[in-house]
Amino acid sequence: MRIILLGPQGAGKGTQAARLSERTGARHISTGDLVRAEIRAGTELGRKVQEYNDRGELVPDEIIVEMAKPHLREAESWILDGFPRTEAQARALDEALEELGVGLDRVVALEAPDEVLVRRLSGRRQSEATGRIYHVEHDPPPPDDPGPFVQRKDDTEEAIRRRLRLYHEQTEPLKGYYAQRGLLVTVDATRSIEEVTEELLRVLGVGA
Repeated sequence: MRIILLGPQGAGKGTQAARLSERTGARHISTGDLVRAEIRAGTELGRKVQEYNDRGELVPDEIIVEMAKPHLREAESWILDGFPRTEAQARALDEALEELGVGLDRVVALEAPDEVLVRRLSGRRQSEATGRIYHVEHDPPPPDDPGPFVQRKDDTEEAIRRRLRLYHEQTEPLKGYYAQRGLLVTVDATRSIEEVTEELLRVLGVGA
């Protein structure tokens, strides 16, 4: 199983990728985690990424692909989360997969209306004591977390709506890109975490 998870922030890509990985044994490849790991390890790629970050510039697609390549090559089964985000990135990934001699089985788009995503994300609070993230309605902090609980700057309604606009402009068109190749399936991400996981397992045909 080699799949890409698409979806706007708040649709649950990271959560579902982790749950699918647990249930199927597929490797969860989060490009955000890869970037942070390379920077922490002080690798040549990590230093390059840090330079782009320090200048406030986007990391070039080829560097992200270069980071992901060893994981795409080593794992027989994987779930790619957070990449590609644009058609240029999708084409760069296609080239890398062709070079590695591996194919893509499915692209799953997690879908939810903007208003649902705004409510989900604007309700998030992070504990300054533990770093854990909670939700004021759906996952309130436990008594043993002393807090204080703060809203991150990127979780304000204005910031969320800006990210959603970017998703609709840059990433959502990838649904058409992959649908043309018969790879796309869509899943309703407004349901409970457990229900979404079960639906993902069903559409991917990998069983429980």
